[in-house]
Formats: sequence, structure tokens, C-alpha cells
Amino acid sequence: MNIDRSISVAGKTIAVTGGSSGLGLRMIQVLAANGANVVSISRTPTSESMVHSNVVNIIADITIAADIERAFDETERLFGPVSVVFNNAGVAAIERALTTTREQLRHIFEVNVEGAFFIAQEAAKRMIANKIGGSIINLSSILADAPIKGSAGYAMSKAAVAQMTRSLALEWAPHGIRVNAIAPGWFPTKLNETIMDGPAKGFLKGKNPMRRLGEPEDIDGAVLLLASDASSYITGTVITIDGGHSLQG
Repeated sequence: MNIDRSISVAGKTIAVTGGSSGLGLRMIQVLAANGANVVSISRTPTSESMVHSNVVNIIADITIAADIERAFDETERLFGPVSVVFNNAGVAAIERALTTTREQLRHIFEVNVEGAFFIAQEAAKRMIANKIGGSIINLSSILADAPIKGSAGYAMSKAAVAQMTRSLALEWAPHGIRVNAIAPGWFPTKLNETIMDGPAKGFLKGKNPMRRLGEPEDIDGAVLLLASDASSYITGTVITIDGGHSLQG
């Protein structure tokens, strides 16, 4: 049996939303280092385009339909059809449920859910039209299943992303499109710096079975697996990367 389904992304055209910082930036770094042609779709540019010749910035807002279409058009013009998408762009707000405003909740869902859905939809339409199949990876969170106080809006949005992942996987499987999600635990990023700058950082570290927080490189394995053909029979799955934190209840 000579089937090659190694964890290789060399030559693939991969789009990453929200790639200018945090885990999105790490995704771009590891994908580019492993030979993929990577497009960062973000409202701000990533410096990786100055380091890797196979990384290109496209400035776009995933809450604007015209921007999404333009971003995919530009990507295809530069590198050809997209076969892998990392739906990483997201926003968060630490706000108690009693004081959360309609505007705050709408913004969280507009970016984290609606934006992710329409990025996935645009990618799937083109994968189907080009008859290439592909892989779409959404970013959920351990807070989708185990929220903390002050995270109601964000936790709700990430639970929606997890269910969206399963729903899209079911619909698009006949087209050879796999849809999965990564649910990171506590990784210090710009998104959660208001928490990590305080005493909660030490508390969360101490609560983790591995007694540490996530490092950017801890997502590399899941990123490469889900972007490669090695995951050709994996769809509708949420991979948790949290050092066992969610086991603590």
C-alpha cells in the first residue's frame, strides 16, 4: 500500500484570517516554514510577509461581504485556488452578563460567528466550483464548554462556532470538504491580555494539570495535521489544546 498522506502542507494555498498577531500569527509562521503559500487576511498586516516570500498580506474586514470576495479573488490571482482556510479572526470582551450591551454582543457575534461563517461559505463555494475539496479549520475555545464569569458573550459565540463546524462538516462532506475546529485553552494573547495581566494568570497556570499555560508552538501539530492530507478522514471534530485544563471542571 503506497498511499502518501504525510503531514505536509508544501505547495498548498492557505488563507488565515486574523493572522497579524496571537495564534493566527503562529499559524502563518509554521505553515510558511513548512512550504505552504500563505495569505494573511486581516485588518492589519503581518510582519511575516517581510520574512517569508510565500506569505502575502491582504487587508480586509471579514464582516464586509465585498472584502471577503476580494480577498479570495486576490489570493487566487497570486497563488491559485485556496484549499485550506483557518478561520482565526475573533474578538472578545470581559463583561458580566448583567452589563453586556446589545452592541457588545452583536459585535462579538458579527466577527466570531457571522464573519467565520461567511469566510467558510466563500471558501466552500470556490472549492466546489474548482472541484478540489479542501479543509476549513475554525477557532473555537474551551470556554465554549466551560465558561468563566464575565465571558458569556464570547463563550456563547465559541459554542456557536463549534456547532457551526459540525453542521458545515455534515453538509460539505460529499464535496470532499473537511470542516474541523481547534479549541485552545489558556494561551496568553492580545485577546485575553486584560485577564493575563492580572493575578488570574498565576491561578490559571496553577489549575492546569501540566502547571503551565499554552505556548504558541503548542498548536503546531494540530495546525499541520488539519491542513494536510493526513487528516483526510477527519471532519466535524473539535480538537482541544489546553494541557488538560478542561479536565478540571
